[in-house]
Amino acid sequence: MDDHGDIIRFGEGERLFVIRRARRMLRQGRAGADDFLHAEDQPDPEITAVVPARNEELTVGLVVRECLKYAARVIVVEGGSTDRTAEIAAAAGAQVVRDNGLGKGAALRLAVTHVTTPICVFVDADGSHDPIDIPMLAAPIKAGLAEHVTGSRLLGGSDELHGGGDEFLRLAGSAFITCMINWRFGSSLSDSQNGFRAIGTEVFRRLDLRSRHTTIEMEMITATLAAGLRITEVPTHERRRAAGYSKISLSNPLTWLAYGWHLVAGICRARSSGPFRA
Repeated sequence: MDDHGDIIRFGEGERLFVIRRARRMLRQGRAGADDFLHAEDQPDPEITAVVPARNEELTVGLVVRECLKYAARVIVVEGGSTDRTAEIAAAAGAQVVRDNGLGKGAALRLAVTHVTTPICVFVDADGSHDPIDIPMLAAPIKAGLAEHVTGSRLLGGSDELHGGGDEFLRLAGSAFITCMINWRFGSSLSDSQNGFRAIGTEVFRRLDLRSRHTTIEMEMITATLAAGLRITEVPTHERRRAAGYSKISLSNPLTWLAYGWHLVAGICRARSSGPFRA
């Protein structure tokens, strides 16, 4: 629990993990002591963090405050919560937009209509994403190397995709979807389902996304590739959610139907005849 009362942990062994790797960088001459002593977090004026949230009062405050260390603005899309999610998010410094619980995809599309910066970064409100990775996600876009950057849990690790039947189904489903996308578009992605990602704001708007629910991540990938845009991945570690519950019910047949439908629709997308220009 932090000094604002939020419950969130970014890994029990994180301190030792960071110290050992920092020492290795010092030994290899890839960083100096001044890099660690004088480095300060600076909000990037080109980035807006978008946080869809429903009943996440225990974590949304800290997520917003962490995002504001790296992004100029944070927009929380409150989806029909029955708790104090909206109030806590606003007190933490976020702009709160309400979408009446229409689904994650609808929430992201609504939020982007309020974005005025050139880059959007999408962050989950449950504490599973570490906002410290926001600059890393945005870096390839700012360098002109990609229009869309996803955080890969296969490269960075996940505490939520292993250990049980539900986790196995999530991992297997994600791997199958990613495999089919790679087969269709000749890409080499490792993780197409992670919600932690950055994209150019105008690119997002011009992709004409339609998904209302969590299938928005898959649709963003296939629409990006079909449009002839560049997409890349960076390793991000997914923590076990600090509180709350998953909004994806694998026991509901409609969940599988929705993912199957959007996968078929995605791999049947026609490629653009010319390069997409935002």
